[in-house]
Amino acid sequence: MGLLTQVRGIVAIFYLFAGGGITNGVIRNISATPSEVERLRWMSAGTTITVLSSIALAAVAVALALFGGSAIFGDPAYAPVFIGIAAAQALVGFGNLALAYFSGSGNSRTFAAVQIVANILSLLLLVTLTEGVGLGGAIVGLVAGPATIGVVALWSFFRQVTYDGMFRLIWDRARLKDLLSYAAVMASSVTAVPVAQLLIRLDMSERLGWDVVGYWQAVAKISDANMLFISVIIINYLLPQLSNRHEGASALRFLVRFGAMLLGMFVVACSLIYSARNLLILIIYSEEFLAASSLVLPQLVGDTFKVGTLLLYYYFMSRGRVLIVFVLELALGVTLYVLYLIFVPSYGAFAPIYAYAAAYAGVLLVTAGFLLVTKEGADAPT
Repeated sequence: MGLLTQVRGIVAIFYLFAGGGITNGVIRNISATPSEVERLRWMSAGTTITVLSSIALAAVAVALALFGGSAIFGDPAYAPVFIGIAAAQALVGFGNLALAYFSGSGNSRTFAAVQIVANILSLLLLVTLTEGVGLGGAIVGLVAGPATIGVVALWSFFRQVTYDGMFRLIWDRARLKDLLSYAAVMASSVTAVPVAQLLIRLDMSERLGWDVVGYWQAVAKISDANMLFISVIIINYLLPQLSNRHEGASALRFLVRFGAMLLGMFVVACSLIYSARNLLILIIYSEEFLAASSLVLPQLVGDTFKVGTLLLYYYFMSRGRVLIVFVLELALGVTLYVLYLIFVPSYGAFAPIYAYAAAYAGVLLVTAGFLLVTKEGADAPT
């Protein structure tokens, strides 16, 4: 189990950056322009970044296979995992690019269908290989499974889209710079807070023990499942809708209407989770984790602040103001860790969750302040 967890973690890191992390940038720019010529150029710029990032990530994976397999997995026999990851980079990257095109062009039906079919195929592949081959099959399934999204997405793309010239390489510095700015935001999002949480786990284990860390992580995993659904809606529906409204005031009005509805639905979902918290813990974990039930409420409060923050983040991204989001994400990671250090002497096991809620509440206020300072409708890049 420990080996599979390690493989899953390595695979997740590599595939998260497959294609260069430009998905939000492609969605924003495809949805912001009705011109097919402009969309073609944005896809070509995305292709250039996808090819270069696939080569770079594949090279890193091969290097790890040659020199780092034993250090990461404890056994050089598992080094071929990295060869599989290297081989799948381009497929996953171009699959992400195709999905971004579907989302940006408003083809939500195809986007949803691809996700459903690909995830079913990935699960079937994993189960079949595990049952037939055992541990080795499970490892192959974890490595190859995400590539099914690339296969299904590209198959759908070539069937539905007039793609002449979309996948050619271009060196358009303005477009490349724009897409890479979204990649920088993604990189800050997946590093700042996770690094802070890693430092918190290490400190908590020394102060309070690993059992307490386990309670916190158990509640966080339930939260992650809840937030995943919200993130998909915000990225693949809200961002395109905001981006194709060229007047900032119009986009802001849509944000207020949609955001109020989404937050209302989220609060209802949180209420249901809180009401069923003990049952959920028993189903997902065991009786030993029931002590974590007292952590659920502050976690859900923090999640609500996070949803509000994400709504404003994606408004700014739809306006091209990605630097604001980049800086706030970095500040969020630092703030989270500092608040934890302040809270832990007094609140113990509650400290990381209180810090999480307080950090997102603070960032939400700062982001709302930026919105007022930019006079609501400004679209110039910052």
